[in-house]
Amino acid sequence: MSIIATVGAYAGLALLALMAVTPLLLDLDQRFPVARRVKTTVRSERAVLSRLASA
Repeated sequence: MSIIATVGAYAGLALLALMAVTPLLLDLDQRFPVARRVKTTVRSERAVLSRLASA
């Protein structure tokens, strides 16, 4: 088996594994949303408001 065929076979297996795990990842994302996204937005809004207030 050539190198290209081997790499293609591993890439195909990795793609199939990712497709099999995707529903689980989406379910976990909906059950446990990451709070850091919200905090980052609030922090950036506060920074913008403080810059506007000091200007």
